[in-house]
Amino acid sequence: QNPVLGVKNIAAFFGISLTEKELQCVVERSTFQSMKKNSQETHGTFGNILFRKGGVSDWKNLFSEDQNEKMDKAFEERVGGTKLGRKLKYDVYCKA
Repeated sequence: QNPVLGVKNIAAFFGISLTEKELQCVVERSTFQSMKKNSQETHGTFGNILFRKGGVSDWKNLFSEDQNEKMDKAFEERVGGTKLGRKLKYDVYCKA
C-alpha cells in the first residue's frame, strides 16, 4: 500500500543503505506496469501468465465455485486468524 515504506523496510531488514535516487529507482521498477513491461525478459513466456491485469479479484473469473470453496477452506485451516492472514487481507481481496 506504501511502496516507498515497503522498500525502506525491506532494505532495513537486509541491512542495505539506499540513496534517495536508488530508493526511487527500486520503487519505479517495482510497479506492476514496469514488471509487466519487462516480464518476458525476467520470466520468459511465463511472464504473460504472471503479469496479466494488475488488479485483484480476477480469480473469480477463473475459479469454479468448488475451487473457491476449497481455497477458502485451505486458507482458513492454514493461516486464518494468524498475523499473516490478517496482513494478506484475505477476506477483502480473496474470499468469495
